Amino acid sequence: MALHILKVAAGIGSLDQLKRVVEQYSYDDPDLGHIMHMSSRNTPKRAEELLTGGSVYWIIKRAIVARAPLVAIREEERFDGKKGCQMCIRPKVIATVPQPKRGFQGWRYLKPEDAPADLITGDSETGKGSPELAQELQSLGLL
Repeated sequence: MALHILKVAAGIGSLDQLKRVVEQYSYDDPDLGHIMHMSSRNTPKRAEELLTGGSVYWIIKRAIVARAPLVAIREEERFDGKKGCQMCIRPKVIATVPQPKRGFQGWRYLKPEDAPADLITGDSETGKGSPELAQELQSLGLL
């Protein structure tokens, strides 16, 4: 069963803004294809579990609202000479059913049973809308 990463989308105020930032910083990697990477001081010790279908889930405005598939974790040397890592994702941001979550620094593991479901599955347009609307519908017990 895949393990996931949970991360605060620092400085991001909406799902649309997250999508724009991910696309802006994505690039073609010779080994992995079209990706975006996020640098971290800490390398996940459970990388093997993360790379068997795991995703990076983002928190925006105190709710988990999106994810992107994780494809690689690479070691890197940071600007200060210390070791760190790059978490490489496919630059396809998938909206999730909003789930309240307080922020934190860095990243955390997210168990599959604690991860929110995708808001839109497949190519369906059913349920397409803002995460704020989905969060409101969820609070009313309608989603």
